[in-house]
Amino acid sequence: MSLVSRMMARDSSTLSAPAEWFSTMFSQTSVSGVNVTPKRALEHTAVYDCVNILSESIASLPLFLYKSETKNGKKNKQKALSHSLYSLLLDEPNEDMTSFVYWQLVMLELTLRGNHYSQIVRNNGGKVLCIYPLESEKIQIVRLDSGKLAYVYTSAKLGQVPLEANEVLHFKGTTLDGIVGLSPIAYNRHTIGASIAMEEFGSTLFKNGATPSGVVSGKGVTSMSDTAFKRFKESFKEAYTGVMNAGRPLILEDGFEFKPVTISNKDGQYIESRKFTKAEIASIFRVPLHMINELDKATFSNIEHQSIQFVTDAIRPWSVRIEKELKKKLLTPTEKKNHYMKFSIAALLRGDVGSRYAAYESAITKGCWMTRNEACELEDLNPIDGLDEMIVPLNFGKEGDANGEKN
Repeated sequence: MSLVSRMMARDSSTLSAPAEWFSTMFSQTSVSGVNVTPKRALEHTAVYDCVNILSESIASLPLFLYKSETKNGKKNKQKALSHSLYSLLLDEPNEDMTSFVYWQLVMLELTLRGNHYSQIVRNNGGKVLCIYPLESEKIQIVRLDSGKLAYVYTSAKLGQVPLEANEVLHFKGTTLDGIVGLSPIAYNRHTIGASIAMEEFGSTLFKNGATPSGVVSGKGVTSMSDTAFKRFKESFKEAYTGVMNAGRPLILEDGFEFKPVTISNKDGQYIESRKFTKAEIASIFRVPLHMINELDKATFSNIEHQSIQFVTDAIRPWSVRIEKELKKKLLTPTEKKNHYMKFSIAALLRGDVGSRYAAYESAITKGCWMTRNEACELEDLNPIDGLDEMIVPLNFGKEGDANGEKN
């Protein structure tokens, strides 16, 4: 029996359990009457777009393991290429997934549920071999009598599997207690539910002919048998309802007339309301409207600034959360002193070719903080011999320097 198993056999307090918090946080009914689950929310176009944009953006970023060291009093960093975690994080977290698939899954769970759990598999020497995702709804977090956290995973084959905190990567979003992340879907269920209800209303509207039902009245018709009424209703529905029959002229039996009851989309503010709820959903995930094809107020200049804001306000916080958890759980105490993980988000901030080249020129010849080979690396080009030295203009050198020697 493991240490956690023995400790759980004694007193422990449950911090979260699927029977309690999963049903209340992930399956709440909104005021619109729509039961908003993560799966149901994902069927909504705006939610799907926002979640996909965030998850694919993070998944497309290379994640590097760096080692920092001090030489001649200067602190430098370099990629820890020889470390076993380097390829695991960058290319293949486990034998079933590429890094893109894994990080997209992590972000999907974070944006829909607010939490993601992965098991860290180590060998007897403590070396990390792989990282496997766990189903969030099957995880229970407990506080042991020692004060430490532990996780219990319910497996169909193995039953309840206890895991120590250092065996689980627990990525979380906004949290009220520092332990369990809040579900963006559950906490915004009324907004999302209203938008889903509105979408269903529009679909029903088109199904019934894009207008509300009218009234069929019989002038001089005093009564109809049940059979005749049923036949008339079914033939009318078959001939005149549905999008394919929209605008079809009515042909009624003698003595009957049709009086439509119409409410225009403009009068009902249907289109405007849908745009408003779409904007609200985008704000939940901090995704700019132009990224989900809402271009009413988009211009070339503000799209560029919104894209930069998306990286700084949406991508950056999520990437830092992930980086901190990885460093905490995957590195040894000694490694934590000079190793760290970092997503390369520079690619998302790249402008057009002209803007990039102008920035490189300024950094190399005026700012003096970039070498020519570093610019090559940013453009995925091979390094060139002799381009690893800084270019320092003569007027930038100090007295006595080779580039600014005093006569």
